[in-house]
Amino acid sequence: MASDPLLSVDGLHVYYGSSHVLHGVTLETGTAPLSIVGRNGMGKTTLCQAIMGLVPSSGGEVRLGGERISGRRAFKVARAGIGYVPQGRRVFRSLSVDEHLRLVGKPDGEWTVERIYGTFPRLAERRRNGGAALSGGEQQMLAISRALLLNPRLLVMDEPTEGLAPVIVEHVVEVLREIGRSGVGLLLVEQNLTVATEVSDRIMVMMNGEIALETDAATLLNDRALRNRYLGVSAEA
Repeated sequence: MASDPLLSVDGLHVYYGSSHVLHGVTLETGTAPLSIVGRNGMGKTTLCQAIMGLVPSSGGEVRLGGERISGRRAFKVARAGIGYVPQGRRVFRSLSVDEHLRLVGKPDGEWTVERIYGTFPRLAERRRNGGAALSGGEQQMLAISRALLLNPRLLVMDEPTEGLAPVIVEHVVEVLREIGRSGVGLLLVEQNLTVATEVSDRIMVMMNGEIALETDAATLLNDRALRNRYLGVSAEA
């Protein structure tokens, strides 16, 4: 019998008051990276938040490795094995880089504080600086590092390259590829189609709170009509 997928989302519905945001979203993913793309307002961030238990769902379920996690509080979802990098970074302004990392780091995990500093040398240089003193790129590195130090089975990332300089985006992409090679599952939500297709071979497109298309990266990049129909963007957007 086939093993359970790492993440299974089945018929997920989310409402904000009378606004129906997610319309029965269904997807499965294993350890291979999966990217979800789509225009603003299509429900991508709400999907991330619903998986993490940050917003309640009104139908459907979420399972991690076959274990139902729907209805759990966010910290219990994290303890079950999902790391979350939210849109907007959300680092503590008054805590130093090192304090951020030491709060969650464990000496016996695959991802340790020392490995983080090796992966992000800029954070090592800025270890004594508070969150408010970091650039946008440095804050994003810190947000990714904080999630990795939980040594999760699955990493959910919401727009990790938003607002970053191209050279920082390239470094983040390399880190995401390393995560994918490490065996940690990766669910990447991105508006940057180039980033999404560089990280994942498997792509889903969200439209109006639904998964409107599932395809592979090469097909989406090479079919302009398909991109225009579902995204209204070029490959560089």
